[in-house]
Amino acid sequence: MKQHNFGIRHSIFVLVLLFLQAACTMPETATPPPPDYSDAIYWFLDPETQTSREADIFYVYPTLGSGREGDDGKPALLADVSLQEERDDALGNQRFNHEVYAAEDFNFYAPFYRQLTMNAYMFGPRQLNLLMTIPVSDIQSAFEHYMERHNNGRPFILLGHSQGSAVLLELLKHGMKPAHFEQMVAAYLIGWQITREELDQFPERLKPAQGEDDTGVIILFNSLTDIEAKSPRIDLSVVCINPLNWKTDSTYAAKEEHLGIVRFNRNTGRYDTIPHFTGAYIRDYYLICTGVDPAAVYNEELSELFPFGNLHFMDSWLYALNLQKNMTRRLKNFPGE
Repeated sequence: MKQHNFGIRHSIFVLVLLFLQAACTMPETATPPPPDYSDAIYWFLDPETQTSREADIFYVYPTLGSGREGDDGKPALLADVSLQEERDDALGNQRFNHEVYAAEDFNFYAPFYRQLTMNAYMFGPRQLNLLMTIPVSDIQSAFEHYMERHNNGRPFILLGHSQGSAVLLELLKHGMKPAHFEQMVAAYLIGWQITREELDQFPERLKPAQGEDDTGVIILFNSLTDIEAKSPRIDLSVVCINPLNWKTDSTYAAKEEHLGIVRFNRNTGRYDTIPHFTGAYIRDYYLICTGVDPAAVYNEELSELFPFGNLHFMDSWLYALNLQKNMTRRLKNFPGE
């Protein structure tokens, strides 16, 4: 696929910037071949078939790469999505987000990308930033391909979780053309952070939501049962909105405002919906949930990244029906709709 000059300039900018910031080198790892986004195998659904709705969701999934060994026998730090088994790792998550959030209102564009595997998180932030240039480059290429070949001027929502949100944040900061922002209904960057420095540096590109129906804004939150359970990788955010009452202050939202979680039931093969699951309030830019048992998503192997009381692995479905309703509301309030 032809790489466009804009993408080349952006990739060079990011690589140079991160190189200057880092007092270390890229960790040794095999770099898989880049996806060719003109090939439908690198999309969850064939983009050519996604044209029946009047608005789109562009979705980027969280860390799902298995970290298989590379040809050198070492654990891979980047997912090789040229392999069917690596693409299969993402399918369940993509299917969930398609069925729950796209529903009947949105076309759904979800690229596969060379994301960081969990093996990469053994390195420090600077080395991680260097590795992150690979998934950032992929998603920029995928987004440019989508905008040029498939969007056709429709409004769109950006949706991500965890690493997917981190990559989309870089797209917002550096990669989107000014005209693209005129079509963006909102960006749901679930389970990630925006720092004060980023807000100050990119005031025209990063606009946190202030309510339930403003557009061109970023919706972001991280859920905890205890403020001490913040992840050391996600502990600097100064952006948070409560998806139950759509306030940015500490106003408590009771369980009655929770429309429902949606989660996959392996026994029935269907999605279960449970309304009024938890209340929540904001403290220090983090969402404190009052009705969730943290043991339900605690993973001892990942406890250094996500301590007991951190609900990171629930964030993408904990408020599913509230988010689904809100996406539709913002679209209806979008200019020209």
